[in-house]
Formats: sequence, C-alpha cells, structure tokens
Amino acid sequence: MIDYSLGRIAEVTGGRLIGDPDVVINGIELDSRKVYNDNLFVPIKGERVDGHDFVKGLFENGLKASFWQADHSEYPEGNLIIVDDVVAAISKLARNYRDDINAKIIGVTGSSGKTSTKDMIASVLSVRYKTHKTMGNQNNEIGVPLTLLSMDRDDQFGVVEMGISDLNEMEPLVEIVHPDYTVITNISPAHILKFKTIDTIVEQKCQINCQLGNGICFFANEAYGLKKHISSQNLTNKPVSYGYDEDADIRIISSRFGEEGMEFTVSAYEGMFKLPILGRHQIINACSAIAIARMLGYNAEDIQKGLDEVKLTPHRLQLRIIKDSTIIDDTYNSNPGSLTAALELLSEYDESFEKTAVLGDMLELGDESDKLHSSIADKVDFRNFKNTFLFGEEMKNLHDHLDEMGIENRYYYDRNELVKDLKQIMKDNSIILFKASNGLRFYDLIDQLED
Repeated sequence: MIDYSLGRIAEVTGGRLIGDPDVVINGIELDSRKVYNDNLFVPIKGERVDGHDFVKGLFENGLKASFWQADHSEYPEGNLIIVDDVVAAISKLARNYRDDINAKIIGVTGSSGKTSTKDMIASVLSVRYKTHKTMGNQNNEIGVPLTLLSMDRDDQFGVVEMGISDLNEMEPLVEIVHPDYTVITNISPAHILKFKTIDTIVEQKCQINCQLGNGICFFANEAYGLKKHISSQNLTNKPVSYGYDEDADIRIISSRFGEEGMEFTVSAYEGMFKLPILGRHQIINACSAIAIARMLGYNAEDIQKGLDEVKLTPHRLQLRIIKDSTIIDDTYNSNPGSLTAALELLSEYDESFEKTAVLGDMLELGDESDKLHSSIADKVDFRNFKNTFLFGEEMKNLHDHLDEMGIENRYYYDRNELVKDLKQIMKDNSIILFKASNGLRFYDLIDQLED
C-alpha cells in the first residue's frame, strides 16, 4: 500500500499541507469505521453522509493525517492536506503511485462479467505471481484509485476492474491505471439510458485501449461489435480473442455441467478444465484468464490450480442450499445479457429438477426498457421452468408478453406475497434462480427464506 510522506502527497496532489511534512502514512481509507491510525483518511461527501464530520473524532483517537476539501471550513486540529476536490486528489495520487510500482496492470471492462472475470484472472495469476485485485466491484472514479493505492510495492500483477456508466468516463480511468494489458468481456445494453445506443457502448468500452501502446487486448469474440471496433483501433500488437466461435484465438471446443460446476476443453491446451462456477458464460470469462496465462507460459496444471481456487464476489451465481432447495443467488446486478445467460443456465439443469425463475427489474435501461424486458421472452423458452415469478414495475412488460404467448407466469405487487409463495414450492428437487438489479435488493428475499 502507498507509503508516502505528507509532504510528497501534498506536492503530488497540489494540496496545501497543515502539519508535519515528514509524517509517513501507510495506506488510505475512506471508511471511518475501518481506518487505522497510520492511514491517510479520505473524507468523501456523499448524499447522506459527509466524511468530514468524522475527521475530528478520528484525530482524537490517534489518526495521523487526513485530506480536507477546501469548501469545508473550521479545520480540526491535526495533519491536514487541503485540496479543492478530494476525489480528484486521490486520482492524482493513484496515478503517481502507479508509476512508482513495478507491477503489470491488467484493466478489465465490459457491460457484464467484469467482476467474475477479474476474480478468475487474479486467481490464475496468483499461482505464479503476487497479485492484487479490485475488491468487490469498486470500479469507478473512487474505487479504481483506491485499488491502485492499496497495492504493495512487491506486487507483480494488479487486476483492476474499470466500470463506466456514462460517456467520457473511460479515458480518465485509463489515465490513472495506464494498463499494460486490457480485457473486454461482454457488451449489452447496460446503462443505455446514458449511452443511448449499444454501438456507443462498444466505442466507450474500447476506450480502455486508448493508451495500450505495446500491450495486448484480450476480448470476448462473440460480444457485439468488439471484433470490428478493436480491429479499427490499429493496436500495436494483435488482439487475442476467446470464445465459442470457430475464429476465436482461444476457442472453447466443448462444455458441459460437471459434478461441482462446469467442465470444458479449449483449443490451446489438451485435456479438460474444471471450473467450480455455474454457467456457459462463465466458461467464456474463464477463457480470458486462460488466454493471459498462455501468454505468460502457463501449463494446463497451473491454470487448473488457479481455477480451482476461484472465489467470486458474493451474489454472482452463488449456490446456496435452503430447506433442501438449491438456490442460485445472482442478485447483484442484471441486464439483458446477464439475465439471458442466467436463464439459459437454469434451463440446462437436468429435467429431474423443478425449476423456478424469480426475476426483478433490470434498471437504467432508458427509453428501451419496456422493450428490453419484454424481449427476454423471445430469447429464452420459459416453458422449461415449472414457475416464473416476476416482480417490479418493468417486469410487468415481460409478464404481459408471456401471457400473450400463453406461457404461465405470476406477477407480484407485494414482496411478502412472493416470499409466501416461494416457501410453498421449496423442496429437495427444486432449484430457484433469483435475478434482479441490485436496487431491488433481491438478496433480502433469499435471506427471508433462510430465516
């Protein structure tokens, strides 16, 4: 983690130091509940909480130093670095620290699959290299700098998730991260309210390559528009594609459900790989790690060792057993691409299971939201499911389209009624998929069932 003196931090960020320039901090933290006394505290002003309100108390409890935004008066006593904008300051600091460390940085972006892909790449790299990765999905203008600033000087690789939800957000992140390698996972109409068209999403995601130089871009071959747009970027080194298509550089030859996840073969290695995670789309994500490992000279055994140790961020196709029922918790986020993939996964389970899909709204889809929700019925055969339970204003569109197609489903206005009906269908041969955008808090429904 960063270990600069306050004098150097003030110089790098263009801040004004009140205090001792020779004091050295070890790491930064923006959560007042987690900060250590030798950290540099970063007070962020949010919608409900202002971190500046905690600085005085932290100093009284032994905190060494804190940033302070200039528009806040009444400075508390302690080592302060006064800056015009705290978020801009940590971005400058992270960019400087990135130049100080010797690690190779892999930037990961895409509409969906970023976090799972990041977790898999980091797990495989960790077999041979000291590797740091983005915690959770801290992938925005605050999370990206924090990820870099938490890296150790002896880290050999950093895997940094880079998410955008609006135009012109990628280039500032690239300026901070300056990735040596890039990975673009998938393209779907996520955050299309801001991007307007899916082609704009492709263009904006591919901006991750704008400073790639002698690096290599790895990308999902089937993803909409990536192959064409990346080829137009005239990158120094040939991009590497992966996926099921015949022309992919790392081609998935076969895949199937295994006893504890997925099993698959690829063109670049002999033998079967095993992945302790569910989903055909997760095999594609795993191939990004295989492609990078192949570039670094890994053998199949080392790759498998890394895949065996993959630990995904919670609420992403996470298996849970409740009252002898199998629960698939995929409640962190949802968009048309990831929802279709999750429903295809549910369809592929053996017919001996009674399958139930519990679906909530996909948020931030803009003017096309009604159509995008409704169209899921045209992409997946809902007759494969014993039950389809729908909740949320936007899911009413899918409900209406399924009714038009004569496919049985239930639409709920009340969460408690939904939970009540779910309790009635739970038994030892039932498998239930929960999928919705994070704002609907579907993970609370699962907790209610568990309670």
